[in-house]
This record gives sequence, structure tokens and C-alpha cells, in this order.
Amino acid sequence: MNFPPSNFEELRQIVILLRQGDLELPIGRKILHGLELMINNPEMVATSNIVELSKWALLSPASITRLSKLLGFQGFNKFKIIFKQKSKLPNDFYSDRVKRLLDNKSTSAKELLTQQLTIIKNSIERCIENTHEAELVLASSLLAKKHRIFIFGHRQSSAIANVLRYGLALIRPNVQMLVQADHGVAIALGQLKKEDLLVVIGSSPYSNITVKIATLAHQQGCQILAITDSKLSPFMEYAAVALQIPTEGQFYTNSTVTSTFIIEGLLCLTATQLGQVAVNNLQRHEVLLSHLNEAT
Repeated sequence: MNFPPSNFEELRQIVILLRQGDLELPIGRKILHGLELMINNPEMVATSNIVELSKWALLSPASITRLSKLLGFQGFNKFKIIFKQKSKLPNDFYSDRVKRLLDNKSTSAKELLTQQLTIIKNSIERCIENTHEAELVLASSLLAKKHRIFIFGHRQSSAIANVLRYGLALIRPNVQMLVQADHGVAIALGQLKKEDLLVVIGSSPYSNITVKIATLAHQQGCQILAITDSKLSPFMEYAAVALQIPTEGQFYTNSTVTSTFIIEGLLCLTATQLGQVAVNNLQRHEVLLSHLNEAT
């Protein structure tokens, strides 16, 4: 772990390690809580001076300065830069990946596809090897047994969310995307109930909106299934179960091939748990399809 962290995601990982007890720093519970508030509200840190921040985080300016130095920064102003960088959108995550492709543009078309196949094959094998049987059983059990299921993914993760929603809605009722096109996030969160399941999907670089939705849903008592990319993901602390799916590849954004493969497998496991219920739902769907075909 780098000290000081070079970017916001590294700082977030430090906080997760501290919370899990996997990293030792002489930071008291109150200061750690204040740091967690800052991580969840980076805009506040980016736009506040140390006095304003101390009132908001309920920490003295001296404590914030001490925290900054414990993390390896020369002082608060250097610490604040990390949050300012986080607030700048868009970042260079995607363009850097395209630049790597351009650096290897002499690679032939078939060579590029072969390299991609090797990366994806290794990624899928590693994901299967590192995923425990109990995690798959619990995830599929939640998808089969929860009365209502909501699914959320932002940006590219919305494509994965749609794959899951479509496949799940074929075999059971009460499955929907959390945020509908004509509703706001607050309205969507307001409909969540304690016994609902929320599936959150997100990989680095993690979107603030997905992290906040997971946080608020957890506070409302909603169970969370996280589909993410690392044990240091910000969704891990809120999840009843989490599936960690690698997203590396040559594509200029996160690769979705491994995620789609695992989700299709998860849907098969869910259908197995549902048994005849899945068959009945699919048969009703097939009848509707036949009627629609007759009408066209």
C-alpha cells in the first residue's frame, strides 16, 4: 500500500483495510469515522477549508492535520488535492487504455483477438477458482427466494445489470431496475423495503452514485448482493454476499465478457433453485410470445 496514496481509489482502499483490521495505523475510531465521511462525500473535502471541514466532520483542525500526515501527506492542503482530483470529471481512465492500444498498433487484427482470448480465458478461470461454492449458493439463493429484487448499475455496468434483469425476469416475478428512466434516485431508494434484495454492479473506477445507493440501501436494512471486481471494492462492506469478477482486458473500458459469463452461470444456478417455478414462468412467457407472433 502506497503512503501517501496517489489517487482517491488508493485512499479508499486504505480506509477499507483500516476498517477490516488488515492495516495498522494509530488512528482512533472517531478519526476513522471522520475519514469515512470524507470518502463518502469527496466534494465536501474538495471545496472546504480545514475549519469548515472540521465543523462538518466533527474533528478538530489539529486532528485533520494529524490524519493527513499519518497518511503520508505533508499537510491538509496536499491531502485535499486527492479529493479535488476525484471531483474532476471526466478522468483519464478510458483514454489511457486507448493510448496503450495505439502503442501496439503494429499488432495484427488476429493477434489482437488472440491476445484478448487469452486474457479473457485466464480471467474466467481465475474467477471460478477464487469464488467459493458457498458464495455462489448464497447468491443464487437470494435471487431465487427474495420477494422483490432491484438491480442497479451505472455507466457501463448498466449493460450487465440489464443482462441480469432480463434473465432473472424470465424465471421469476418482481424483478426490476432500481432507477427507472422517469424517476429520480431518491424516489427509487424510497421504494426499497427491509426484506428486498438490491443487486449493485460496479468496478473500478467506482461511480459515486453507485456507492451512495449501496450505502443508503444498507442503512434502510435492504440486503445487498454486490457484483464487483475486488475485495477492496467499496461495496464489500455493505454486501451480504459479493462476487468478485476481474474486468481486465485490452478493451478501452472494463471488459464485460467475464461478468456476463459468471452472471449467466448464476442465472442457471438460480433457475435450478427455483425448480418447477422457473419452468412455469418460462412456459407463461412462451405462451405470450406465441400470441404476439400470431398477432404480427
